[in-house]
Amino acid sequence: MKILVLGGTRYFGKRLVHSLIHEGHEIWVLSRGQQEDDFGARVHRLKGDRKNKESLASAVGSLSFDVVVDQVCMTPAEAAASCEIFAEKTSYYIMTSTMSVYALGGDLQEEDYNPYLYQPTAPTNPAEEYGEGKRAAENYFATNAPFKCSFARFPVVVGEDDYTGRLLGHVQKIKKGQPLYFPNLNAKFSFITSEDAARALLWLVHTKHEGPFNFASEDAIPLKELVNDIESITGQKAQLLTEPSPENWSPYGISEDWFLNVEKAKTAGFQSKPAREWLHSLLVSLNRV
Repeated sequence: MKILVLGGTRYFGKRLVHSLIHEGHEIWVLSRGQQEDDFGARVHRLKGDRKNKESLASAVGSLSFDVVVDQVCMTPAEAAASCEIFAEKTSYYIMTSTMSVYALGGDLQEEDYNPYLYQPTAPTNPAEEYGEGKRAAENYFATNAPFKCSFARFPVVVGEDDYTGRLLGHVQKIKKGQPLYFPNLNAKFSFITSEDAARALLWLVHTKHEGPFNFASEDAIPLKELVNDIESITGQKAQLLTEPSPENWSPYGISEDWFLNVEKAKTAGFQSKPAREWLHSLLVSLNRV
């Protein structure tokens, strides 16, 4: 297949490209050219700014693709640009989305946010901008795209190659005796590995399913279990605060459960590794950093 990956030069996008290379597809990777990659001559590179409609259109030119995988669509304006630019250039489009399209809650199913029926709203504070941007982008594709679309909804993606350093930061803070604040340590949280996130996108490339899919490890992890595991690995007691401040609030700090139901993907044929099969070994590796 001829496949375009928008923003495939790091993290699980990079893993996806390597998987596509291994399968022998003809691959184009579009980026601003600011991130080095190790793909060599096995991919075609397009230089352009996905966030700029004219730049994206110019980079794509007259090329057409069997599949487009969009790792970096954040807003309805960017979705609108893709719908116009790729209208006659692809028949299938995958948007990498997020658990943040859902409000807090447990056992969240795809129908809990229906992009085909949603009425976009302006975010009321900066914390809502990311989730609302993704909701509105999904909605634009769902109601306007001239091609088939799917929305890969991921929770927090973790791995040794995680450039955000969020999980590593927890390990290092506990190891160094630095304070952390969690609103609710009993809250359960969804995770997925970068390996499984890439594998989920590859599965969509092949199956071409439409609509939203949740992808996560099936076993949601209580945050207290995560903290306890880090304590046992580092040999240090976590310094947990009862009052928050911006610098000590955990990026995983939620007031109630926030985890995905993955039955739809599982029934369709995709399953991630359970978190309790990989989380401990990942934490051990991060403790060595």
